[in-house]
Parts: sequence; C-alpha cells; structure tokens
Amino acid sequence: MEKELLFDSATWLVWLAPLAGVLAAGLTRRRDPVVEGDKVLRHDRAARLEHWTHGIGTAVLLVSGIALGVWFLPSFAGSGEPVWNWMDAHFYAVVVFLFGTFYYGANTLLVMKRFKEHLPTKNAIDYTKRHYGLLLGFKKFTFPPERKYFESEKMAFVLALGATSVIILTGLLKVAAHAIDVPAGLMGIVTPLHDIATIAMLAFFVAHVFFAAILPASWPVLVSMFTGYVSLEHAKKEHRGWLDELGYKDEDDKSDEPAA
Repeated sequence: MEKELLFDSATWLVWLAPLAGVLAAGLTRRRDPVVEGDKVLRHDRAARLEHWTHGIGTAVLLVSGIALGVWFLPSFAGSGEPVWNWMDAHFYAVVVFLFGTFYYGANTLLVMKRFKEHLPTKNAIDYTKRHYGLLLGFKKFTFPPERKYFESEKMAFVLALGATSVIILTGLLKVAAHAIDVPAGLMGIVTPLHDIATIAMLAFFVAHVFFAAILPASWPVLVSMFTGYVSLEHAKKEHRGWLDELGYKDEDDKSDEPAA
C-alpha cells in the first residue's frame, strides 16, 4: 500500500494550527514582569510556551528542510521512503511552528507594548556592535543601562520577523499546492523565496543559539526560559534600565527622600 504524505492527508491541521494559536492567545491571561524578592519575573508561562513552540518548530523545520534540499544545497534524504519520512517530520514541525508563531502574534496584537519593546531604537547599531564585542571579548565597552531586551536582540528580532513572515506566506502557498492548482509561474517565485528566507532564518537561529545558550554570559536568561525568572542581581547588572521601568529601587537608594 502506497504511503500518503501528511501534507496531503492531514492538510487541515496546517490551517487549524494558526486558528488554534489565535484562540489560545484570546484565552490566555498574561503576567507582566515584576520584582519578587531576590528574583524578577521575565517570562510568564505564555511567553515560554510561544518561545518553545516557535523555537522547536523552527529547529525541526530547518533540519528537515535542509535534509530535503534547500536553495543551492543538495538533498541529503536521498529518495524513496527517507524523503517521505522527512516530509512528514516537516509537516509536524509546520503545525507546531504555526501554532507558536500565531500564538505569539495574537498575544502581541492584544498588548502592543510587548511588540514595541522588541523594536530597535536609534542606538541599535552602536549598542549592537558594543554588545557583541563585549561578549566576544574584543574590547571592554561601556554604554547606558539596557532595558529588558538588548538592542542587539532587537536587531536580530527584525531579521527573524522578516524571515518568519516570508516563510509563513510562501510555506502556506506550498501547502495549498497540495490541494489546489497553484500557477507554475507563482510557484517559480514562491519556492526560491521560501528557500532564501530559510537560509536567513538558519543564520539567525545559529547566532541565537550561540549567543543565547552557549555563551555562559547568557545562561541566566536561558534558565529564565524554563523557570520564568532571572535573579535580581543579574537584572541589576545587565538590565538596570528595565528595573528602572519596573519602578525598582535599591533599599539603600535615598535619592527620593527629602533633604533634612
């Protein structure tokens, strides 16, 4: 009996995943960051859910996509059953990726400040060069206190946002081609665009893993993606501007007390 691709037999899951993400966001009750004793809530449960579903989905999409062949890279899957298995793995990743991405998008639209805090400021390029130079030990830089997200993270966010948008649009068209007749001319544009966006996402993903998970300086924030919290000392050291936004003051800060 010939095996049927999930992209053909369960296409409805691809269209359901974004709707499920939006519905879940509408039912989600978010928590704002807050100082709690010697720790600071950085990522609430919703933030962790959208991060890991989007991240895991992206990782599997990249691996399976490269295995199947992307842009100028040859297929590593060979032919026959291995190709079908990689296609099914790609399918599952698409469903998880779409849920996580639309869950994040809907959460963001419901509270636009969560989107704005990701956007670069006029200091983005300068601070990004200083930040990565400091992390890599090239030079000791100094700059004003950073907020919740480093300017370097905000620059990377723009790349990820652009690549994700192109991947979703072109990917959904590729999925639609399994059920309806999509003009060959359109597919001739969609397929290379999808591959180029995949390469851009791969570059972002590798850099993200390196700077957010491998470098020891980033481990406190990595832990917060599991627990939700960073230590107050870490926030004071790396995100003093964010603490100021939260209204935190050191116990020995007497600056607001009237003069005797």
